[in-house]
Amino acid sequence: MINQELIDELKSSKEDIDKIIEKIIKNLIREEKILRLSDKRQKKEYDELEQKYEEIKKLQETQQRLLDSFIKVIANAIDAKSEYMGAHCERVPVITSWLLEAVNESDEIDYTIKNKDEEKEILTASWLHDTGKITTPDFIIDKAVKLETVYNRLHEIRMRFEVIYRDLEIEALKRRLNGEDEKEINEWLENERKKLTEEFEFIAKLNIGTESVDDEDIEKLRKIAKRKWLRHFDNTIGLSDKERKRILQSEGKKKLPAKETLLADKPYHIVKRSKKDLECFKNRGFKINAPENLYNFGEIYNLSIKRGTITPEEYFKIQEHVIMTIIMLEDLPFPKQYKNIPFYAGAHHEMLNGKGYPRGLKEEEIPIPARIIAIADIFEAVTATDRPYKKINKLSEAIDILVSKALNGELDKKILTIFLKSKIFEKYAKMYMLEEQIDEIDINYYINKLKGK
Repeated sequence: MINQELIDELKSSKEDIDKIIEKIIKNLIREEKILRLSDKRQKKEYDELEQKYEEIKKLQETQQRLLDSFIKVIANAIDAKSEYMGAHCERVPVITSWLLEAVNESDEIDYTIKNKDEEKEILTASWLHDTGKITTPDFIIDKAVKLETVYNRLHEIRMRFEVIYRDLEIEALKRRLNGEDEKEINEWLENERKKLTEEFEFIAKLNIGTESVDDEDIEKLRKIAKRKWLRHFDNTIGLSDKERKRILQSEGKKKLPAKETLLADKPYHIVKRSKKDLECFKNRGFKINAPENLYNFGEIYNLSIKRGTITPEEYFKIQEHVIMTIIMLEDLPFPKQYKNIPFYAGAHHEMLNGKGYPRGLKEEEIPIPARIIAIADIFEAVTATDRPYKKINKLSEAIDILVSKALNGELDKKILTIFLKSKIFEKYAKMYMLEEQIDEIDINYYINKLKGK
């Protein structure tokens, strides 16, 4: 028989084991509850994080849409600034997009778009390439004739001719009262009237600027300018304080009546350039020769323009738009993936031969995106039908201009070859050009020309 003590000991051990097992089971149940609660907490935290991620994603998308809309608003504002701009800022990105795709797919040039951000960066630069034109005065953009500022000053000059015309009649009447020969007076008056009319017509023709002006024309202009007329009214009243000071500083206050020449280049016609501008250009590395003066409104000076209607000062002001584009865009905090936008946008007037502006970059310094935008910019400009200041070109004439610029070292020959081979010009012509502009293009002729054949 089994010892009773052993039985009792076994019973006691069983009770202890049962207690231990019961304790373990309780611990397991407690840990399971803790895990369940932890899982719920973690799931809640995960759901909250996912919700926040979606909110951030939506916010980023909204910000991107806002940025895109803002960019297009700026471009459209520049186009709307003047009828001379047409839809330039809107169409250049269209051509840029097509040409960028063609270059990316071509084996003729070593260039590949790495990702969507890079593509977006280039297209944004094309939208913003003329941002600086916001600062270009309207009267320069719209300057259709030589004497135009905010209005055509020919009206003012015509009135001076009218004054001289009346003076001739008054002089004739005085001579009659003095008993001079009637026939001689009439002949004299008729000749003077005819001469004065011809002189005004000459001045009016010079003002248009469609024909080149030679030294003989300028000599005739200076001779006409010397005619005298009497001014009886104060020319320093009713003016802005700035203009009044400029007149008084340059010629003082003349005693009335004052003899004036018919046309003049007066000191107050000159607006001085700020030294601050020149320092800014230099500090930012712009290699562009700025004229000494900001503006020169001299009447003889403007009428003496040998070709077109723009003075050297105004031409620089037009060129300055790309400087302002760079300054404005460099001051914007673009995200890291768009950091090249100011460079691409600001280099579309640089030339491979180093003669471009505003920095005079050399071929190896001009990136492919800027070269693409340059071709898009010029092609849109030379095919435009809504520019009142120039004739409408045929498609072949536009291609001639591009090829000529490439052969002159201004544009990239390889990219222009891709432009021709991919027939981007045909696609664009069908969408934006007039039917009478579109003529036959011998692509092989131009490609061979670019290759030097």
